[in-house]
Amino acid sequence: MQKILTTDDLRETKQHGHPGFPLQYYLDDTRDFYNSQVSWHWHNEFEIVLVSEGTVHFYIGGHTLTLYAGEAIFINSRVLHQFTAENYGIMPNIVFAPEFIAPSDSIIYQKYVAPIEKSTLEYLILNRECEWQSRILELLITLFEQLSADHFNELRIRNLLSEAWLMIGCHMPPFSEKKRSRTNSDFSYNSVLIMIRYIQTHYMETISLEDIAATVNISKNTAIRYFCANIGMSPVDYLIKYRMNLSCKMLRETSDKISHIANCVGYENIGYFCRLFRKHTGLSPGEYRHFEKK
Repeated sequence: MQKILTTDDLRETKQHGHPGFPLQYYLDDTRDFYNSQVSWHWHNEFEIVLVSEGTVHFYIGGHTLTLYAGEAIFINSRVLHQFTAENYGIMPNIVFAPEFIAPSDSIIYQKYVAPIEKSTLEYLILNRECEWQSRILELLITLFEQLSADHFNELRIRNLLSEAWLMIGCHMPPFSEKKRSRTNSDFSYNSVLIMIRYIQTHYMETISLEDIAATVNISKNTAIRYFCANIGMSPVDYLIKYRMNLSCKMLRETSDKISHIANCVGYENIGYFCRLFRKHTGLSPGEYRHFEKK
């Protein structure tokens, strides 16, 4: 199974491309990730994801977005995000440094890259309903076809991406500077990243809101406020959702007893686990397993 490796603040550690060509192409299938989930992470690079098959849910900050086959999304630099799919999603995508478009000391960078990189824009959905977005989608399909070949022309890759980038810039309204810098000075944002990492590491244990808040030495109310502001739900709701998603995967992919699965995700009381599971999915664990394995 693939896994996103991150630092404690959820910054992805993988290098995308190399200094001479800071762009990397990926063909991701959510089924290759645990629970069909590309876990929370962020990176300094831009990212453009096309959904070629399936339906994918994108979680960006406090927003939940659903993309269908043929749609794409641009994710800005230093934006916390996560992908997941109930069944599966196939996603050709690129992760590239801002300097891939133009060097940071160039006029092109200052006029066409920095205004987006440093703006309040976190993401942009691209679909066929809008003419200029449809044109970008065509460029992306060509770009991904070129990148998936055994050999490709680096200059053509940059030209295709630059054309798409220019169209994005030309059709975007003016943005103000980012209200929240993705730096260590943003205590609220980074606190949430640390608390998420704690939850993902200790979900199988009995943990409380107080335990989660204590990881960054803040009050329970402050932890709730930070979570709601950054990802649109409370720490406890995130913990439950994370546990339920893992439970669904175990029910689909194993024959383990429901009581064992409940224990694995941190619930000693199987009755309580089943009530939460039904609230999350609309089905009992047994019903869910029966329908998923048909």
